[in-house]
Amino acid sequence: MHFRGTPIDGPFQLYNALRRIHAGFRPGVDFQFFHGLGIPYIHYWLYRAFGGGFAGSELARELFATTIYCATFVIIFFAFTKNWARTFALSAAALAASYLLHMAAMLFAINGMLSLRSALPTLLPVALLIPQRNRRVVIGGAMLGMSLFMSTEQGLAAVLAFALVSLLGILGQPDRRERALELGASLGIAIVLFLVALLLVGGFAGMRGALRYNFRVIPMDQYWYFGAPPNVFVPSWRAAVRMLIAVPPIGIPVVLGAVAAIWYCWSFARSADAASRQRRFAFAFLAVYGVVSCASLLGVFTMVYAQPCTRVLLILGLLESSRNVVSFANRMTWRPIVGLAAFEVLGVLALSLDAFVRIDLLPTTLFESLPHIVRDHWIGGQRFSIAGIWPETLREGQAEVNAHRTPDGKPPVIWSTYAGWLEGRNAVFHPATDYIIHALGPDGRQEYVDKFRSTRPDLVQTVRPSFTFYEGWLENMSWSFYDALLDSYRVDATTPWSFFWTRRTTPADSLQLVGMMSVPAGLDSVRFPRVFSDRDSTPVLIEVEVEYETHNPLHILPVVGATPRYLIGIQGSMSPYAFSLDPFVRRGRFPLVVAPGQMPLLRFATYSLLPGASWTPKTIRLFRRPIDAGTAAWFNDLLTSLRPDR
Repeated sequence: MHFRGTPIDGPFQLYNALRRIHAGFRPGVDFQFFHGLGIPYIHYWLYRAFGGGFAGSELARELFATTIYCATFVIIFFAFTKNWARTFALSAAALAASYLLHMAAMLFAINGMLSLRSALPTLLPVALLIPQRNRRVVIGGAMLGMSLFMSTEQGLAAVLAFALVSLLGILGQPDRRERALELGASLGIAIVLFLVALLLVGGFAGMRGALRYNFRVIPMDQYWYFGAPPNVFVPSWRAAVRMLIAVPPIGIPVVLGAVAAIWYCWSFARSADAASRQRRFAFAFLAVYGVVSCASLLGVFTMVYAQPCTRVLLILGLLESSRNVVSFANRMTWRPIVGLAAFEVLGVLALSLDAFVRIDLLPTTLFESLPHIVRDHWIGGQRFSIAGIWPETLREGQAEVNAHRTPDGKPPVIWSTYAGWLEGRNAVFHPATDYIIHALGPDGRQEYVDKFRSTRPDLVQTVRPSFTFYEGWLENMSWSFYDALLDSYRVDATTPWSFFWTRRTTPADSLQLVGMMSVPAGLDSVRFPRVFSDRDSTPVLIEVEVEYETHNPLHILPVVGATPRYLIGIQGSMSPYAFSLDPFVRRGRFPLVVAPGQMPLLRFATYSLLPGASWTPKTIRLFRRPIDAGTAAWFNDLLTSLRPDR
């Protein structure tokens, strides 16, 4: 109810999709959704129930995230314990531990709605406990299919984990024929339901488009584009070990998850009685899914991608602890408290109290936020409000829109690198794709620039480099768009986080070729020639164009086949980020800010989890980009973002 969130990620990627669904755009054809098309559709009814608009989108997003996270614990704990008192005790312990472990990406919506994306795979063991085989196959297969619909990477992790544990049962259990039939039927139902869900929301064209996007385009961009500096990535298997040790919130879940997966698979493989076999199968699946879900760490090494595994470990650890405590209490013939063993009650209370004392958000919520909601919103009728950067953002943005309306009052064509609230307030849509940062693939990235040139929008909105360091990365990785922008547009207005650009009356000065060289074979670095004139006393903007070839003989391997990063490291310039080469094209261009006296060194490197990957530079060209009155505000902001003290 008090929005002050970021303008460039989580809130608006969902809002844009909900707006497009409401307006009749076809998913998979007219728009894609990065995490899986099921995400906006499961929010849509609540979005409409709250009246639509950005307020409805935010309420739906936040409520779903927090509700689903808590509900997942309740459902799975009851499925295994069949005891409501123990279910709520274990859920309280899991929630307290989640706060203590700083699992914000799971507790709240944040950017990627990870709690919702990983909910169905985490709940699949509930279906695996169903004793009737036919019912178990139908419900389990349906949950696998919907897992894929909700989230491609989490759904694939669930499918792979289910297949691996099922194969273990086929190889090592006496009921191998039944296991094989169950595996085939479950996967068949999953695939059919997934395709039907895509067909229902997007038709045949939408289904084809969504399949291509999720299983071809996203994997093409997952590593070289998203997993490039400044994002941290795993450069080699040896480095992976060091990184797991250096970052315990990632290393501990991965290692414990691997140990748990081995233990539960071994336990399942050696189970002799049919009564416990399915329960052990459910445990084994959950443990293996937890480990497999960490595969995204190969793309970007961030704590967020380890949190589904952490949740799995919380569930398994609490269930095992509860079983042992109950067994011990029964042997000691201790009197239960509210139907629970005394150790259970004391453990849950201690964990909850620890979280309440150490996590400031919890007492703040109870003693400040909750009374405020009751007093000011429920009773006082206070409406959705904004704070932070947003009052000025909307005021300045709307002024720009109003100043560029057509003679009959229609809003201008707006091209935002991150479309959002301004478009929603004026009932317009991005002419291409809402977020330039989302996976586009080489063809889509070129189409984005071509559409920008052909559309010639009235207003262009880009992020200020000083607002987030990711804008510098985005300019580095998508310079072809900024090249077109600087050629034909000039800065017209500024908000706390963005620039508004309008079309120039005359084109900008042409690029100046200041250097060119053919790179000899075997050279691993080159140094810039002099790019300054005697009149220069301030930094200049240089565009580096490189022609190259990449070599990756194992590119066809799933998951790891696309992991090589082909980088140009930078030394001796103001620009901090290495440039990551697109392995699917043969030419790239990126910007460098060079201060007087600097002669940057370009270093060529390949980092890969596979042998044989390499890249070879062929030709390098250097262009100087003139900065004039129309681009000075942007360039000065870029220089501010590059200051060493930031």
